[in-house]
Amino acid sequence: DVGATLVICQWGFDDEANHLLMHRNLPAVRWVGGVELELIAIATGGRIVPRFQELTAEKLGKAGIVREKAFGTTKDRMLYIEHCANSRAVTIFIRGGNKMIIEETKRSIHDALCVARNLIRNNSIVYGGGSAEIACSIAVEAAADKYPGVEQASLAFIFIPICSLTYYSEQQSLSWGYLSGKHIYLAYFY
Repeated sequence: DVGATLVICQWGFDDEANHLLMHRNLPAVRWVGGVELELIAIATGGRIVPRFQELTAEKLGKAGIVREKAFGTTKDRMLYIEHCANSRAVTIFIRGGNKMIIEETKRSIHDALCVARNLIRNNSIVYGGGSAEIACSIAVEAAADKYPGVEQASLAFIFIPICSLTYYSEQQSLSWGYLSGKHIYLAYFY
């Protein structure tokens, strides 16, 4: 009489509990794992109680939709509990042809979630895949357009210190000769 419309239990129900549930036309789910039961309680705002006698209206959780869905060729069933009062959790359901594909997919999703988490915590990024070098190249090209002739090439060696040392040493006299007295350093790129 407390207003429950669904009962979820970690273990099975005894005969008396089954009789009471059937008498009240109350749907029930049994053999739910302990961790899952705790997550359901957190999401719905409900409390886990050990006995029916301890159930009160204040201990009930709230969910918008509870439905069971079959999937796959084996008709495995899964319970969907949606529109919960305190739900910030999302379940990602992964299916694959074999265990190796599933494990690789799990690792990829984990990596992507870690990247998203790190971006939320600290949004400064050091790009990879050669993008930093491309940004440097674009900045050097833009700066070099301001200078005519061979001086463009000499500026490139001041802007980008990652040039190989042998090539740099061959061109050093050229670069310093053209810059005589004008030292330009690019401190950062956008």
